[in-house]
Amino acid sequence: MASEGGKRVTTKDALLYLKEIKSVFKEDKEKYEYFLQIMKDFKQNRIGTNGVISAANELFKEHDHLLLGLNKFLPKGYEIQLPLRNEESTMADFKNKVKTRFEENCHIYESFLDIIKKFEDGKKSTIEALEEIATLLEDHEDLLQELVQFLSNVSGLGST
Repeated sequence: MASEGGKRVTTKDALLYLKEIKSVFKEDKEKYEYFLQIMKDFKQNRIGTNGVISAANELFKEHDHLLLGLNKFLPKGYEIQLPLRNEESTMADFKNKVKTRFEENCHIYESFLDIIKKFEDGKKSTIEALEEIATLLEDHEDLLQELVQFLSNVSGLGST
């Protein structure tokens, strides 16, 4: 595995990172075990890179250094930046808007959540997610524009 700078990440790097996580969570071993489970799920392709980032962001809420330390092991283009939490709040607000808008058509909201989940787990690209959500929201231009802006900020896509 290569880091963003092209250096090789060593087993020693991984062990030091795990040791740091274990040290931080010495009073809460369940969190350390949960992190190990996240890595196991990733290795077995049960979750994608976005899923790892999302889970780590939640797990390391009060430990920014652990969250940023994960960058060393992520592929180029997936680097974690601390404003991620603000983006998650924005996504939560957006999900609530979609839920409210489609109270009468809950299948649309459920389809929307399924697409977002697949995107977050790395099973759908940004473009695939946008295309599918655009179909769901085709008569709701305001929601679609808000989503395009959000995904552009998260993925680094330029505005079109």
